[in-house]
This record gives sequence, C-alpha cells and structure tokens, in this order.
Amino acid sequence: MKALTRSLISPENPDVLVIAHRGVWQTTPENSLAALHEAIHQGADIIEIDAQTTADSQVVVIHDAHLDRTCDYQGEVATMSLAAVRRARLKAADGREGMVLTSERVPLLEELLEEARGRIVVNVDIKYARDFDRIVALILSMNMADGVLLKSKIDLKTQRFPLKVTDARIPYMPIMHARPGKFSDDLRKIAQFGAQMIELNFTDLADVIAAREQLKRLGVRLWVNTLDVSHSLDYCDSRAAVDPDGVWGVLVDAGVRAFQTDHVGQLVRWLKNRGNQ
Repeated sequence: MKALTRSLISPENPDVLVIAHRGVWQTTPENSLAALHEAIHQGADIIEIDAQTTADSQVVVIHDAHLDRTCDYQGEVATMSLAAVRRARLKAADGREGMVLTSERVPLLEELLEEARGRIVVNVDIKYARDFDRIVALILSMNMADGVLLKSKIDLKTQRFPLKVTDARIPYMPIMHARPGKFSDDLRKIAQFGAQMIELNFTDLADVIAAREQLKRLGVRLWVNTLDVSHSLDYCDSRAAVDPDGVWGVLVDAGVRAFQTDHVGQLVRWLKNRGNQ
C-alpha cells in the first residue's frame, strides 16, 4: 500500500517523489481511470488530476473548461449536466488532432478517488475557486482526507490566499512563482499554511538554490514541474529524455524533492538507479 499523503510528502521521507501529470496519458486518455491505472503500474507516487463541477454540482475529472479538446462532444462543463458530460467519449492521449476515440468516459472525482484509495496519492488541481467547498466536502465524506493533496495558485502580491482550504483536514499545497530575489521572503509569507510541500515555477535556478536551507528549516518539500509547457527555463522532459542528469540531476542537487512529469517510467528508473527511490 502506498504511503498516506502527510507521511509521503514529509521532509523525513528521503525519496524524491514522482508525480504523473494527468496520469500517464501517452498511452491512455488524460485524466482518465486508465491513466490512473497506468500511473500506478509505472510506479508514480502521486497522480495529478484536474477537477471541476457540472451544472448539477457533480465533480468530474477534466482539465479544460470545455469538452472539445479531449472528447468527441462539445460544450462547457460548468453549463452541462453530469449525464450530458458522461455521454462524451475521451480521445486517446491528450486529444490532439488525429487521436482515436476510446471507450473511456470523463470520470467522476468520486470514482477516481475510490480507484486510487490505498494505492496512490491523488493531487487535485482545483480549477475554479467556486468548486472548493464542493470538492472538500466530497473528499471528507469519502474519508479520503489523507489520500489526497489539494492545490491551487496563491497570489503573493495581493495576499489573496484560499485560507478556508488550509482550515480543512485535507493536506494543501500552494502553487507559487519564485519571484527573482524574493523567494526566501515569500516563503515566510506562506508559513501560515503549514504546507509540507509547495509547487514552484522559477525563472532563475539561483533563487531555488539560495532558499534550500530555509526550506529545510520550514520543513517544506519542493515540487517542480519538468513538463515541456512549464517554462522553468529549459529544465523540461524533452531534454531530460536525452540528458536526465542535466535536468532532473541538477534540480535534485538544487533541493527539488518532487517532480511532476510526462515521462513517469523514465523518471522512476532514473531515480532508482541513483538511489533516490
């Protein structure tokens, strides 16, 4: 059985964590039950998924506001009933042009959490603030509070934080940008969350390295995305495919202890070879 969220992301856990971005979607539809199963099979520690509500307040797992990219059906999720959303079939992979239709449907969050229970931690990216209360209530009603990691963006400039989420019993991870020369100061501002991990984007690796000791003092694990679309310099999956030491290795040395990736299998193997898993 996989570790529960708080023990998995604790700084006391020496492993570098692998997060499957929308599941393993290269061979399955993104954000699908099949993508969840493949993430478990390939050894991911966490699956990252996206959740939002339908017009009848049902929570479904899908990234875009509209069905159009990933499904054979068109429409805005927030204006559709669950029954209408479930009529759609998911396209293979990320739904780009030429992807074939599959038998997979847009999952309910409840379905995906039940499939994941005790097998893998689920990182729920809450796409819209309007959905916080509904998603939190669902997770608590399923007794899944420590099998889930919620996340959302925080705005350090305006000091607008989703404080009600941090009062819940569900582990929460803020998403933030390392402002050049200000990252260490910003870390003090998020101490109120009691977060064990933060998801970070950066434009200068020196800011990340400079904050290593403060992160240790705060007991915060650092999560970085190496997705090709993340724009954290050139530390991306495509380059890691040919030079993993120059991407994942450099970031591990800088203090990163969790990677969200589209190359789950390769990252798992690389970490095991290094002794980081």
